[in-house]
Amino acid sequence: MENAPIGVQLEFLEFEKLNDDTSKLTIQIIYKSEKHRAEQLKLPFAYGLNMAHERLQEIMNKIK
Repeated sequence: MENAPIGVQLEFLEFEKLNDDTSKLTIQIIYKSEKHRAEQLKLPFAYGLNMAHERLQEIMNKIK
């Protein structure tokens, strides 16, 4: 995000197949410092995260 005080973060995404139609996504985020993590948690990111996951689901449904 431009002009955000959160700094650099490293994200690991792991998909685990549960069955033929569903999978589980595990996201691990590593922040440069605890201060950057604290700044990230102040932001209202739940809406954007849910929106991204729903869009990913829509794309995967089209692929099937």
